[in-house]
Amino acid sequence: MHITVRQARPGFDHDEFESALKAADYERCRDLIQAGDALEGALASARLAIRERRFVDVIGALSEFPAAPVAMRAERDVLLGAALGSTRDYVAGRRLIDRALNDLAPGDPLYDEAFYHKAAIAWMQHEHREAEDAATVQLNSSDPNNRARARIVLSWIALRRGEVLRQVDELQKALDELDVAPEPDQYFRANALFTLALLCRELPLRDVAERVRSIFDAMPWTPGLQLAHFQITRFIAAMEELEGNELAAFAGFKKATRLAPSEHWSVLCFLDRALLAKNTGETAFAAEQLQDAHEIAQRVSWNEVTGEERSALLVLAELFAYENAAIAEQYLARFRSLTASVIPLLSYGTDPRVRGFEAYSQGVAWLRLGDAGEGKAALTEAWDIFEDFNYAWRAALCALGLFEATRDRRWVHRAARKIDPWPRSWIARRIAEAGSAAVVPLERIPPAKREVLELVRAGRRNSEIARVLGRSPHTVRNQLAQLFQTFNVKSRAELVAVLSRPVVPLIRRTN
Repeated sequence: MHITVRQARPGFDHDEFESALKAADYERCRDLIQAGDALEGALASARLAIRERRFVDVIGALSEFPAAPVAMRAERDVLLGAALGSTRDYVAGRRLIDRALNDLAPGDPLYDEAFYHKAAIAWMQHEHREAEDAATVQLNSSDPNNRARARIVLSWIALRRGEVLRQVDELQKALDELDVAPEPDQYFRANALFTLALLCRELPLRDVAERVRSIFDAMPWTPGLQLAHFQITRFIAAMEELEGNELAAFAGFKKATRLAPSEHWSVLCFLDRALLAKNTGETAFAAEQLQDAHEIAQRVSWNEVTGEERSALLVLAELFAYENAAIAEQYLARFRSLTASVIPLLSYGTDPRVRGFEAYSQGVAWLRLGDAGEGKAALTEAWDIFEDFNYAWRAALCALGLFEATRDRRWVHRAARKIDPWPRSWIARRIAEAGSAAVVPLERIPPAKREVLELVRAGRRNSEIARVLGRSPHTVRNQLAQLFQTFNVKSRAELVAVLSRPVVPLIRRTN
């Protein structure tokens, strides 16, 4: 039997609720829910909870659904199936959605919604052909919003297959559909815009980036879209940074801090500015932002978050490795104690880029802490991942780190090729400096300083070096400071990282 689900219900203005849902006006949705009876309220609340990714709430509310008309049971099955699938109970989720589809027919709004959730669950299970088939059903819908959702699913499949340009194309087609929708679904527009902005942060997609900025500026950013508004603001600031527009980048990161939906995200925003300040020579401001991030990070619990926010712990370790080795080690240990991977929603924890982000920050921190072997291994792993995805500027950073660790100048040439699309970025300036720096053999270091180097490599403190060599602590401090300048490093740990390799190191001439 085929039914039409979306019938008008006395006391509940379904059309107004759907309009508020599409506008991401979730407070208005809550007000309207109060006008419905218990069953209507449960279904509408579940629909809202799906949008807000409160899947456990949906399962709790709909698992014991009372006897109801067939139309309501079909809607309940679609919503509960979507929630179960999103919490990885794929079998139960698919069974409920298929049961609902037995009672639905093309033309029903719920029919297309059921196929969207069916496609999403198939994608989560890596059943890409089935996901494509379900998305194709939606592409035949008369509603542009449904066609946009189908394009978004197809973009996920392209991501899994490593077809980044196709992913970009599908997302742009999704935005095209929403542009012609009489009542565009802003939730899905924000979803497509978020992923495009993320890709524009990573890849030289300038035309796409301009479209992202244009749509972003025109979007009605309701409170229901707070997370997407924040994240896209941050991504656009990162784009400005890569283009060498550092003042605009600082302003963007500052705006993102004001929009941050949690203190965990605030930590990452302070670190965005700390990294940019450090890399552009604003060391005092960098230290100030790092301290602000540190103070927040110490008072919040990191076990309660499972998204990109957790990467703040790695960036804290990376930055503190220059300043305070003990604190850096604490942050590395704290990150290792967390069980869930960073950014699991990229593809439910299976996307190798997640490991690339982790490996880069860990590698830099380990190098600064003097663990050259672990640092080089992590940076090499990150390089391989970013090379595979053509995340060129991230690969350039890995190559620059590997050059600093090994003094193998082939890494400088690789870094220069990768950063070519962003010639005005601080990364390009750093690579140019590394490429133009002259090198001299270690034997050119005066014997007195070479003795200090050997004892530093052995892990001796300044007081011990002074005692062994019969020099004053003041003399040892001065000689060590001169060695930092010669090797172009800023800490003892960084100096050890340069020296800790099986071949005779090359160092930069300072004149």
